[in-house]
Amino acid sequence: MIPHFYILGSKTERPVSRRTIFTDGAPDATFRPGIDVELSHWIPNTTPDVYAADTSTEICMNFISQNDTDGWDLAINNHVDVDGVLAVFTLVHSKQAMLHRETIIQAAEMGDFSNWGNHAAQILYQGLTVLMDDLKAKKTDTQHVYEACFKQTFSLLEGRTDDVRVVQGMEALQQSVNRVESGGILRREVHARFAHYHIPSTLVKASLAKTLKIPAFNEEIKDDMWLHPQVRNRLDKEKIQLVSAEAEQGWYYDVWYPGYMWADTPHSWRAPGFIFNGSTNGYMYGYEPLEAAVRTLQKLETANGTWMLAHELSPFSSISGRNFPVVLSFLSENNQPAASELPPERVVLILASAFE
Repeated sequence: MIPHFYILGSKTERPVSRRTIFTDGAPDATFRPGIDVELSHWIPNTTPDVYAADTSTEICMNFISQNDTDGWDLAINNHVDVDGVLAVFTLVHSKQAMLHRETIIQAAEMGDFSNWGNHAAQILYQGLTVLMDDLKAKKTDTQHVYEACFKQTFSLLEGRTDDVRVVQGMEALQQSVNRVESGGILRREVHARFAHYHIPSTLVKASLAKTLKIPAFNEEIKDDMWLHPQVRNRLDKEKIQLVSAEAEQGWYYDVWYPGYMWADTPHSWRAPGFIFNGSTNGYMYGYEPLEAAVRTLQKLETANGTWMLAHELSPFSSISGRNFPVVLSFLSENNQPAASELPPERVVLILASAFE
């Protein structure tokens, strides 16, 4: 257990430290090679391979399970999100963290990657997210945000919450699951690395906004989507996912890459095309088989619009008018989703072949 923590940017006093653990965010200029250690999945990082994992939280779990933490006296992060909070929580409240290892890791994956999580992880993720959002809206000092989140984490791990938004988020996820399991939204595994989800016209007519929404990074789960990414990632986390939606004038299309692709994730499939650009968590995108498929789609397309492929990516940005981790969409001239006239069976065949 690490006795102190500090969040860079806080106006509180930073503790003096003999040996510091910088976790999740990138270290600042005070990092001392050979004295301090980085435990992060941000790219680039210097995390020792022996602790490597997909989230910073799991990296910290590996660290405390393999080390006597005597001598380490300060944990530092530089931002507020669920993985960051839980990474520091793991270092500071190690005993409690290890008791709930899988729940905490899954909640961190929900935050950074929109992964699926079990019931307990959903409570933890949603409870922390709404609290963080509330405190950030009040411009609460980041150190105090973490303190409040730690207190809330203890309650959430016991399943205790009185915030109706937690229940509402979990209900929204379950409704999304039910749509897929009942066939209301069609799912097809085309091959081991490609899945197709189809949203029918009845849902599109009911709400185009819920059809086309792409949630922001670490966003509160709400009943504002027909098909949440967490639900798709329940079965198809390590696949390219094509989402089509039937409208009166044609079909909307988005191609989703795995949500973890922005991070250093040694335990998950690395989909092709991401090229680190030298900036923290920033990438250029280039994958010739998909580029060739896009050229084919554009040649066949008869609707007004463009099959738009991403060229630069970060956890917070992708194609203009869409968001990460979507890498390909059919868009209008003002970069808004538009209806293609190509039917799904044709689009699936062309795109899936790019990833075989």
